[in-house]
Order: sequence, then structure tokens, then C-alpha cells
Amino acid sequence: MNDDISLRMIQVALHWAWDPIGVRGIKEAADEYDMYAPRVLEMLKADAPVEQIADYLTSVVRDRMELPVRPDRDRDLSSMLQQMFLIIR
Repeated sequence: MNDDISLRMIQVALHWAWDPIGVRGIKEAADEYDMYAPRVLEMLKADAPVEQIADYLTSVVRDRMELPVRPDRDRDLSSMLQQMFLIIR
């Protein structure tokens, strides 16, 4: 497994599928969520359950961004990331 590829996959998913602040597709904001990707990668590598990853993403939105949470979105993205990670693992 290549951690660089895994990390990049997570970064792309966070930008295009998660995007809590609405910067999807804005080139200058492509790295807006990159700081959260290493923690997500750690959880995926540790086989964390979908709910744990989703809870982390929800806490980022609630506690760091201070925005309304969307737990369904966070759960969906976490599930998608787990499935993608299994493929490249």
C-alpha cells in the first residue's frame, strides 16, 4: 500500500465529496481540507469503524469550523473512503 496515494485519495474525497464550507472545484481551495486527511488515513489503516471516522469528520465541522453538522454526509463519505481504501490496500 502506498501512503502517498492513499492520502491523495482522501484529500480528493474531502474536497469533492465532503466539502462542508462549499469550496468544491475552486482551484485555489483544493488543499482546504488536506490537514484532516492524515488523521483519516490513520483511522483507515487501523480498520476503524465507519462511525468512528464519521464522528471525527463531524467533530471537525462542529468544533473547528463551527458550522452546522451533517452526520449523514460524514457517514456516507466515511463508508466510501473505507471501500476505496480496501481497493488500494
